[in-house]
Amino acid sequence: MKTLRPFLVMLCCICASCSYLKNVKLLTEGEIKRENYVQTIPFEWRKDLIVVKARLNSDPTEREFIFDTGAFNSKVESELANSLDLEVVTHKTNSTAQGISQKIEVVRVDSLRLGETTVYNIGAGKLKYAPTSASPCIAASGIIGANLIKLAHWKIDYTNQLLHFSDTPFEVAEGSYVLPFERPMLSGTPSIEIAIEGKEVEGILLDVGYNGGLVLPLPLANHFKDTESKTILDQSTSGIYGTNTDSLIVKNLEVDIGGAKAKIPVEFSALNKALLGNEFLKHFTVIINYDKEEIYLQKQQEIRVAPPYSFLVAMQTDSLWVVSRTTSELSLQLGDNLLSVNGKRPNDLFTSHCDYVMNIGNLMRQDSLKLQKMDGTVLNISIK
Repeated sequence: MKTLRPFLVMLCCICASCSYLKNVKLLTEGEIKRENYVQTIPFEWRKDLIVVKARLNSDPTEREFIFDTGAFNSKVESELANSLDLEVVTHKTNSTAQGISQKIEVVRVDSLRLGETTVYNIGAGKLKYAPTSASPCIAASGIIGANLIKLAHWKIDYTNQLLHFSDTPFEVAEGSYVLPFERPMLSGTPSIEIAIEGKEVEGILLDVGYNGGLVLPLPLANHFKDTESKTILDQSTSGIYGTNTDSLIVKNLEVDIGGAKAKIPVEFSALNKALLGNEFLKHFTVIINYDKEEIYLQKQQEIRVAPPYSFLVAMQTDSLWVVSRTTSELSLQLGDNLLSVNGKRPNDLFTSHCDYVMNIGNLMRQDSLKLQKMDGTVLNISIK
């Protein structure tokens, strides 16, 4: 066996290198052949995420995708990819903001049509959603990622729910805030720098596939020691591969994002995420110029970012709740089961996991909840 080991190691390296080169080739092949165009398509606003419709290859059916500047690669749901006989080109490891990684197949989409504009030769990960993922409840077919987004200039009109893209940069209104960004060579995921309480923080992903506000790595919280904070234990935030346990410190801080200033709740995550999402961006029209590598924020309304919930429940079964977010002040731990919330079991309120995902906010809009624990005791808690 000793004589075989160097050969096996070399073979693994060669295979890894081939996979990398195939991924690079696929990432550089994407193109929009149309010239001098401006395309406008409507989008649905679901759970503070942008959902667009697109047609893949010769499929006559319009499919729904989450538009996501934070996704390095686009994704196509696995069963849909199989039904369309999408060619598997290579494999890669894919990671989410929840800190979960999976090795996935990468397919080639010969054509993806948005409105009257077609994008050719786009690579897409073959996506198998986790049972606890919220993503298929929002847009079942997958994700339009930054490997496609980098092929055009974009204007996101949150107010009118319109997405514009063009081969020519969009005009920028006077008084817009300017954010220079950096991006990887093979994709269009934009990383920006902002100021928090006068301190510069770089490497933050401007992520319209994230429906929260501003979240930063946990160690940065130590730079703002004089500010009151709240600690939250969380297992409610879901990505395509499900949820992960996180610890959050929340502080109300003054942020300066390209000149747009506001005092907002900033979350510091033990999963070391660094994201600026739609809870902040929806107050603007957002223009992305890939020639200049600049983002422009045209303010449409006063910036108000809601603080995160201190407490959340999820469906353990049809008849049992499970605590998915809590604080040290509550006598409840992550994973604790509950018999009822406000006298209701999960199946009294929701017909399915997706019904829960889309409508749990209705339950959480109240100031307090009445919880029945497994031993029958009742607990009244404030959730604001």
